[in-house]
Amino acid sequence: MLSHIDDHIRITAERWYKGTIYQSEHMLVGVDCLAVGQSQSAHMHRGHDKMYFIQSGSGEFTIGTTVAVCNAGSIIIAPADTVHAVVNTGSEPLIMLIAMAPEPK
Repeated sequence: MLSHIDDHIRITAERWYKGTIYQSEHMLVGVDCLAVGQSQSAHMHRGHDKMYFIQSGSGEFTIGTTVAVCNAGSIIIAPADTVHAVVNTGSEPLIMLIAMAPEPK
């Protein structure tokens, strides 16, 4: 499979966008796109690790008790069963390549 991240980016005013690029029984790869001010509320994935790679933009990430502002090029890992959240605190859309393993069903 070949794909380009630009083909999967969507920005909507109503809600942050989640798109799937690839999914198998072993992993999920997708994009999360947040307009300025949008957020993913605190949540966790039981038994699933999650990785964010920031393609563009910046935001505040909460992973467990750690809070950090991250920008393009940053890699953020939320281990399985760890509460995490994201807020686009920047001045442009926050575009992230994400991966989860194993794939959440």
